[in-house]
Amino acid sequence: MNQQERVAKILAMLEEQPKISQEELMSLFAISKDTARRDIVKLVESGLAERYPGGISRPVLKAQIETYSRRLIKDATEKQRIAQGALQLIPLGGTIYLDVSTTVQFLAANLPAKNVTVVTNSMDNALAVSPKTGNQVYLLGGFFKADSRLLAGESVLQQLSQFNFDWAFIGGAGLTEQGVFYSELADCQLKQTVIHNAQKVCLLIDSSKINQQSAYKIGFSGIDLIITDRPLGASLMKVLAAEEIAVIIVKEGDDHDRY
Repeated sequence: MNQQERVAKILAMLEEQPKISQEELMSLFAISKDTARRDIVKLVESGLAERYPGGISRPVLKAQIETYSRRLIKDATEKQRIAQGALQLIPLGGTIYLDVSTTVQFLAANLPAKNVTVVTNSMDNALAVSPKTGNQVYLLGGFFKADSRLLAGESVLQQLSQFNFDWAFIGGAGLTEQGVFYSELADCQLKQTVIHNAQKVCLLIDSSKINQQSAYKIGFSGIDLIITDRPLGASLMKVLAAEEIAVIIVKEGDDHDRY
């Protein structure tokens, strides 16, 4: 069992019990003390758990850990591959925006130290990036939404307009020939502001979101690249080609298809 699989199981355990000791992790997964410690560090740095002497506990600020952890666990392997595919895009010393998205959070957690300035309104992204020396994090200020651990509101939009992003990495709740879908109108407004202030925009979206729709959407204007884990349908690919949007299909290992 690899670390990602263990982390998923640990998050599931934290839904049922408030604390887990390091000894429990060692016994449950038959791992060494050092391996258990690395798993604990991963969870704490990603903002998914709080550390206490001898183990970890549910995050103090994350009352909705059940909902969020299930989203993070769902299709975790595919999201990890998508995030790995995006790492090569990040320029040394660049400025990037990381969206509130479980897939984008995997990118934040794996971001190497490249003297990058990371801008985000996601507490989880900020916590995942912060421990990595050589990168700076700008957490946008606004109204705190505890259920999704993000900051929102007009002040966030105003702050976004002051940046010039080399790359913006955004997520989505759905993708069809009509555009990219979101669960709230405010999500669309934020994405449009980000796109307007970015040189390049990459949509990270796993295959479970393909052909899914919701009440709110944005068009494809301003999006340069889509990274996903399975081939898209012919009709959607035709629309993306007309919009001059590149598509990368990530596979197991380092094998990718680019269109």
